[in-house]
Amino acid sequence: MSKKMVRQFLAGFLLIAIFFVVGCDEIIIGSNLEKGDKYTAKGNYQKALECYMKAAEEYQARLGKVYSNKAQAQADALKMVEAYYKSGLTYEKLANDSAARAMFEKAMKNTYAVKESYYEKQQVTMPAGYYDRWVPGTYKDVYVDGYYKTVVTDGYYKEVYDDATGQYKQVWVDGTSKQVWVDGHYESKYIVGHYEKVWEPEHIEFKDVYKERNVTVTIDSPYAPQAKAKLGTTSTAAASAPVEASQSPEAKAAYDKMVKAYEAYMKAGSPASGSVFEAYKSAQEEYQKLSK
Repeated sequence: MSKKMVRQFLAGFLLIAIFFVVGCDEIIIGSNLEKGDKYTAKGNYQKALECYMKAAEEYQARLGKVYSNKAQAQADALKMVEAYYKSGLTYEKLANDSAARAMFEKAMKNTYAVKESYYEKQQVTMPAGYYDRWVPGTYKDVYVDGYYKTVVTDGYYKEVYDDATGQYKQVWVDGTSKQVWVDGHYESKYIVGHYEKVWEPEHIEFKDVYKERNVTVTIDSPYAPQAKAKLGTTSTAAASAPVEASQSPEAKAAYDKMVKAYEAYMKAGSPASGSVFEAYKSAQEEYQKLSK
C-alpha cells in the first residue's frame, strides 16, 4: 500500500471515529460562551445551558486566582456576567424560573473582590558571602605568556646578476617557515560582559519583593441592567418563558406540558434521576423540537 493510500485510509478512519463520537450533530467549536450561543441559535437549550454554566464556572475560577493587573480581572468578570445572564435566559426557555432568577441575581453584580500581585522595594540585609555581579564588557590589558609561533615566508622571485652573461635574471626563492620565540607581554583584549562571583561583606540592598493585596474591580456590563429588568418580571415558571403567539398549537401544548412537568419536578425536590426527572427532561426535549 502506498503512502498516499495509507493517508487516505487514516483520514477516512478518523472521520468515521468522529461520526460515532458526535453522531450526526454538527461539531460545535469555540469558547464555551460561543458554543452556548451556537446551541441557542439551533434551539438546543439543554446543551446551550451546559456551555453557559461551564463558562460561568471557568471565569469564576479565574477570579479566584491572583491577577497581575486589574484590567484582566475586569475582562473576566464581564465574561462571567454574560455567562450568568445567558444562563438565566436559557433557564427561562427550559421553564426553570427559580434557577433563572438565581442566574439573573448573579448577573446584576458589578463589583468583585480579587487578589492583585505587585512588587515593592524593600530594604534587605544581605549576609557576607559571594554574589553574582554583572561585569560590563570592556577592554583590558591581559598578560600573555611567552610562546613559540611559526613564521612563514612566502616564495618569491628576485633579480640575480649573471657574471657569464653580464645580465640580471629572475630567480625563484622557495618560501620558508621557522619557529620564533615571542616573549611574554601584555595585550589589550575585549572582555565581554558577564556575571562573576564577587565576595562582599554584610550589606544593605533594596530588592523588589513579591506581594499580594485585596482589590475591588468595578465593571460596567450591558447585561446587568437587563438582568435587573428580568428580575422584575420573572415570578412563576409560566411567566418565565411565555409562548410566542406565532407558535403552533402543538408547541403551546408542549410548553404547558413542560411547565407542569417542571412543577412536579420541583415538588419532588429536584431529583437528579428517576421518573419525575425523566418526565421533565422528556417534556423539555419535546418542547425544544416543536419551538424551533
